[in-house]
Amino acid sequence: MGCHHLIPDLLKRGARIDDRSKAGQTALHLASQTLNHEAIQTLIHRGAEVNCATPMTQETPLHLAVHASSCKAGLVLGADGKCVALLLMNGADVCRKDWRGQEALHHACRNGHEDIINLLLNYGADVNALTLRAESCLFLFLEKAANLKKANLLWKLLSLSYPLKLTNSDGRLPQLLDDPYWEPLKDILLQVSCQVWSLQDICKFNIRKVYGGNSRYWLKELMPIELWDSIYMSQQFSYASKIVERIFDGGCHQSEVGERPWDASLLLLFLLSVIPALWQGPLFLGR
Repeated sequence: MGCHHLIPDLLKRGARIDDRSKAGQTALHLASQTLNHEAIQTLIHRGAEVNCATPMTQETPLHLAVHASSCKAGLVLGADGKCVALLLMNGADVCRKDWRGQEALHHACRNGHEDIINLLLNYGADVNALTLRAESCLFLFLEKAANLKKANLLWKLLSLSYPLKLTNSDGRLPQLLDDPYWEPLKDILLQVSCQVWSLQDICKFNIRKVYGGNSRYWLKELMPIELWDSIYMSQQFSYASKIVERIFDGGCHQSEVGERPWDASLLLLFLLSVIPALWQGPLFLGR
């Protein structure tokens, strides 16, 4: 109700911080659902459970904050990612799934909120995670026609998606691709989904997946700058750029860097992409 200043006094008088409403929500769920930054901050400081899930829907405060920030009302009101960032900084599990198997990133992609998507990706969210109905983040993004106004975001999701999964568990394509107007995009995506990447592109993809977000800057200190640029700064996997360019007359352009850096690049790319699977320690993950 906007009375976050009463929280400390209520706790002193015996209120239990993680008690639930009839709907199974804690105070932190409610504060996150209403994007009350001050209440979220106070509750976390007082020891509220950040990853507490509701019994029925298995939604965490992060799910609710992302949904509230990304939904139509949140976009109209210009909701930023402050509440989402606050939860993430205090240990919110970015990979936690709700009762539909949706992670926070699925909610953000369905509504096309670029800032929230970037924030979640920086904290290790996986674009290739699937819901219980085998819906990818790209699938949910393509459910809404309004999302295709965001060429940069489509390009990013394409560049991080492999293999390219365009159907759900029922074999259905996203609603947008059933629209005759977007037949060219449908044809391109279906064609690309059947293609197998080169070893170099697969290695780059695995490196970006393991050393995503802020970990990439840690990696930058350990490898030749030309190689790092070819992984993170060049056109990320040509198929994504080609699709966006064909659909949006140029779309999103990144600084061009040679695809083949120094001589041992492919070997190093391969080693960097497989080492984290062998050793899952913090040194190799850059955390």
